[in-house]
Amino acid sequence: METIITFAPMYIQRNKSTGKNGKVYSSTLLCTKYREEGKVKTRVEANLSRIPEEIILGIENMLKHEQGALVANKDIAVKKAIDFGLVVLLIHLMDKLHISKTLEKTMPKQAAILKGIIIGKVITRGSKLGIYNWLKRNRDISSKLGLDIENTKLDDIYAALGTTALKQPQIERKWFIYNKKKHKEVYLYDITSTYLEGTENELAAFGYNRDGKRGKKQINIALLTDSEGCPLKIEVFHGNTQDHQTVLNQINHIKKEFDVQEVVFVGDRGMKIRYNLGTMNEADKEGVHYITGLTHAEIRDLLKNDVLQLNLFSKDIAEVEHEGERYILSVNPALQEKELNYLKTIRALVDDEISDVKAAWEKRCQKNIENAEKLKNGHKNKKLVTQFSEKNIDKYKLRIEDILSKRRMSKYYEIVQINDSEFTVDFKAEKYLQAKQLAGKYVICTGINKEKMDKHEVRKQYKNLQNVEHAFRDLKSDYIQIRPVFVRNQAQTRGHVLLSMFSYAIIKEIENKIFPFLKSWNKKAKSRLAFADVMEELKDIKLVELNLGRNVDTLKITELNELQKEILKLFGMNKKQLEEGL
Repeated sequence: METIITFAPMYIQRNKSTGKNGKVYSSTLLCTKYREEGKVKTRVEANLSRIPEEIILGIENMLKHEQGALVANKDIAVKKAIDFGLVVLLIHLMDKLHISKTLEKTMPKQAAILKGIIIGKVITRGSKLGIYNWLKRNRDISSKLGLDIENTKLDDIYAALGTTALKQPQIERKWFIYNKKKHKEVYLYDITSTYLEGTENELAAFGYNRDGKRGKKQINIALLTDSEGCPLKIEVFHGNTQDHQTVLNQINHIKKEFDVQEVVFVGDRGMKIRYNLGTMNEADKEGVHYITGLTHAEIRDLLKNDVLQLNLFSKDIAEVEHEGERYILSVNPALQEKELNYLKTIRALVDDEISDVKAAWEKRCQKNIENAEKLKNGHKNKKLVTQFSEKNIDKYKLRIEDILSKRRMSKYYEIVQINDSEFTVDFKAEKYLQAKQLAGKYVICTGINKEKMDKHEVRKQYKNLQNVEHAFRDLKSDYIQIRPVFVRNQAQTRGHVLLSMFSYAIIKEIENKIFPFLKSWNKKAKSRLAFADVMEELKDIKLVELNLGRNVDTLKITELNELQKEILKLFGMNKKQLEEGL
């Protein structure tokens, strides 16, 4: 009868044992496992205990990787390590969201450069020169984007921005087609401003500044999204363009360029949508509906004319129909409390500051009376001031006006008289009471049919405008930094803003996954991670270029920790996919 023996590959076995005296004994053995007559046995091929550990590690490495080369530690050199995880995710999402396809279809020759700018904006958060230098340093990433960075100049980036502006209608139409299934007929619209460095930009002008940058010229940026905040169209206007002047152009663009028959256009109070629709002809107006907010002045007029009543605001939501329009009344309790507290606090502050000015006036009045008495009694200084000059009176008035302007309370106070004998600043109690009555209350106006959209849905769509406001915050955040704008050329400015919109689309997709994930992760891990921490975790996934000696180079990705694995899993990715992209 034959005895069958099968052998497994050799391996290193490390043994440790403790003697009776407490001394620890260790040994390192080269072993082979084999099976004889159904039993697994071990055979010691050699005792390596006296061999240096680095040699043992080399043998162990060779046994584990039979076809790999045995390399001494001193011959291994790290040539370069770059942030790779975030870059690969951004590229993955750029492809998934059809941004790559949009650019490749509309601008095939310059698509690679544009994709580099979109990704570079998020990674470098810098200028076009900063993005260009980043792409030059990271040729592997440039190659992954299909960009021949060796033969690309900085001027090519600026030229691509200019061409993007010229091709913007085609780009946005293609982008709209790829996203058409996502949205219905509701379009959210809002406008913001962003400041400029320098004064030479062709679109620069002084206007209503939302960035709080005094003395800086600006451009205005209008953004159109679907009801979920997915950006569809972005446009740049001169910095002094008023919000309502941009509305008609957007509505016409949706209908004609996007070939949409039914439009529900949602905008805030400053858009004057009803006024704009009133200037359109009937053919252009067909299929166009609106949802907009009313100003406090418009609400007061409706209350005055008894179209609306204050007691209707006591309900969660109420509706009034009048002359073909629907008014949706609602109140935000948290905002109501905040506004009432603000009115109370700011009124007390203004009253104190006006009292301080009046006290200074009274002190000067008393001094004037004393001076007049001195002169009457024969005082030698005939230049003593005994009454206010016109200039002095104007100074007191100006101090009051500055207080009211600074505190934004001019509508509640009026300077009645300031002279030698009177200091009267009137408090408009009726207007103040009206403001308190309307605190936290808002009215939405729409012409859309009830069967098409009930009052709850109308309110929901109006509240969705916060998605556009969130988009503006992201565009101005550290991850995109649309501001300040450094370019001067009008076309390059428009191109810069359009590509920033695509960068935002990617960031929004990441936020949609990460924010819900962080709630559960932080609870489970008892941590307090924020969105910024997740982005840093992704950056910590490095692509390392190793030199193994004898001019042999290889690329490796650092091992992933548990959090990094979970983050990639959210987007259907894993380390193997990262390695396949090398």
